[in-house]
Amino acid sequence: MRSTATRQIFILAFLALTLLPGLQMATRWLPELTIDEQRTLAAPPSMAHPDRYLQQANSWFSDHFGFRALLIRLKATVDYRLFHVSDKVHVGRDGYLFYRSTLDIEKPAVDTYLGTHEAGVVEGVRRYAEALQQKGIGMVMVVNLLGDRFLPNKLPVSVTERPPLRRIDGLLDKLKQVPNVTFIDSTAILKEVEKTRPIFHRTDFHWNDPAAYPVAKGVVDAMSRAEGLADSTWTHPLRYETQSYSGGIARFMPLLRSPSEKSLFVTPSWQWPVGFTSVSGPAPYTDVSHVAPGNKGLLHPALFVGDSFMDAWMRNGMAAYFESSYRLRWGEGLRLSAITSAIPSDARWVAVQFIEVQQPALSAFADEADVTRAINMLETRPRP
Repeated sequence: MRSTATRQIFILAFLALTLLPGLQMATRWLPELTIDEQRTLAAPPSMAHPDRYLQQANSWFSDHFGFRALLIRLKATVDYRLFHVSDKVHVGRDGYLFYRSTLDIEKPAVDTYLGTHEAGVVEGVRRYAEALQQKGIGMVMVVNLLGDRFLPNKLPVSVTERPPLRRIDGLLDKLKQVPNVTFIDSTAILKEVEKTRPIFHRTDFHWNDPAAYPVAKGVVDAMSRAEGLADSTWTHPLRYETQSYSGGIARFMPLLRSPSEKSLFVTPSWQWPVGFTSVSGPAPYTDVSHVAPGNKGLLHPALFVGDSFMDAWMRNGMAAYFESSYRLRWGEGLRLSAITSAIPSDARWVAVQFIEVQQPALSAFADEADVTRAINMLETRPRP
């Protein structure tokens, strides 16, 4: 009797589990969890294309059956908590997370690209920097290596066993030697900083803000020297605190509860100049800042071209040291001709920053025809 009752309970439980997703899909009687899958879910099937109706119906059902998000989160949580693996993230040691797409796809793609285009990138930088210099505009460049280069002991074995990808190192060595470019060696700076404190978040792709501080300061220091100032305009000290944080990689993982950490964040210690204003836009800029006329001891206007790592410069108060600042963000289709057209008439600096897998930046400098177009634009530009 006990065996029969147990069998019946098992059958009923199995039947309920089988029917519940369909019931939930039809009624949505319980609130559903959500997942940011970085894609558009399948639309309902349409008879507009009868030959694809069944395929569309299958895709739609796969994306919308009841409790789908909960089941995905349950599986991902078991994989992460018990087996330390994730479909889209490399789970490293001591809570460090790394995007699979970055290490498995983007870095090999850049390494391959540099195998055939390194000389073109360097030559493009050389030609453009020279053209800027002839118009009285200085060029500063910063290239950021990513966390895996500074934290090899935190990577999973599956990554450390791979052959190293080092063509980016050769590129950086050559960029350091390009005339008319003030190259700020962020790698050397961070190597010193990491001796005393962490420089990358555990649950996020980015360096932490205190790590960006000496690099941003190095940029301002170099500009100050180039403008003939006795001292750097950068005057504020580094102050930071520890906060609880769950970064972008952690939130990208579809877990029931995202992992968190204690990480470092800058606390403001700078003074904004009189009349300082900062606004989003207008196009093509992501943001623009100005100060009131008559402020002394500030650097000439600058155009900043960078990615999300440059955001940390600004969170360190960098805009406080310029008469005006303008920002552009790397993205597909941003070429030097577009950058050149966005250089304000009074700008004396173009500061270029990109991470080692920023393909649009490499492509922009390797595009010989567009580099020529940008140089031609500069030739018709009056000196500031």
